[in-house]
Amino acid sequence: MGKIERRLLENLVLRKLGATRRDILVGPAYGEDAAVIKVGGERLVVSADPITGAGRMVGWLSVHINANDVAVAGGRPRWFSPIILLPEDSSEEDLGMMVDEIDRASRELGVAVATGHTEVAPGITHPIIAGFMVGPLVSSKPIRSSGARKGDLIVMWGWAGVEGTAILAQDMAERLRGRLPQKVLENASRLMEKISVVRPALRLARRNIANAMHDPTEGGVLGGVYEMAEASGRQIRLYGERIPVAEETREICRVLGCDPLRLISSGALIASVPRRYAGLLHGFKVVGEVGGRGGGVILVREGGEERVDEPPQDELWRLLEEAYRTTF
Repeated sequence: MGKIERRLLENLVLRKLGATRRDILVGPAYGEDAAVIKVGGERLVVSADPITGAGRMVGWLSVHINANDVAVAGGRPRWFSPIILLPEDSSEEDLGMMVDEIDRASRELGVAVATGHTEVAPGITHPIIAGFMVGPLVSSKPIRSSGARKGDLIVMWGWAGVEGTAILAQDMAERLRGRLPQKVLENASRLMEKISVVRPALRLARRNIANAMHDPTEGGVLGGVYEMAEASGRQIRLYGERIPVAEETREICRVLGCDPLRLISSGALIASVPRRYAGLLHGFKVVGEVGGRGGGVILVREGGEERVDEPPQDELWRLLEEAYRTTF
């Protein structure tokens, strides 16, 4: 489960993109989560992303993960369109809760819901929301995941595994209950409200100091840095012990036997910035550096170095697969 592998993406998907248009300034590519389109004298950033692995707060997540994708490309999220697919046993209360979450998250970001679609769909077991976000470019040029340059610092905002921690605390509550204090589980669930990186991303975008930005989702911080390294064609040295991890994440990962750096990480922001801007990065942590050509990640931890040459599987998907096999 999870994203399809790069080979399939490039061979089956990215070779069939419809008509070629000169008004697409940034189009689909591995590691890029948003496009930039020229419309008249305006440049618009657009992104589409679904919520599939979460059982709760799907409406809230759908707004924020799409807003994050637009912001890290240098855009100001402004218009949102959700497609809501409901299982056959859904209630009016279920739909009302999702719509309330979409409304609240959108209002907090100053985003309008422009259009959308809602239906009861056969064959699904939990709600799925596929979202589409649009906003004007506010940086002087589009910011890509592929822009990392040799000598740049890799900086990070937020904590690793925030979204995954909240999902695990909510959806695996029975497995965790009794093995962790209730207060830890409550605090972990509330981390879902910390997943927006729009403000720090726009801070870098408006000042034009990031060569590349990415919000790590599937595969965690390690997966996000790997995608940036591969998209940029640069090897990145990542210092695992420097990556901020919330105590709730450490505790849940300890009990479930998973790696916080490989846990879905909406709520974290990674950027590649020239060293001369290091003094302007208040609130960001330096967690790595960009090396020469080649791609891939060297993950440095207390126990030694690990070379990462393929996308890491997200720990959330691994745990869900294990739970599914145990049940069936």
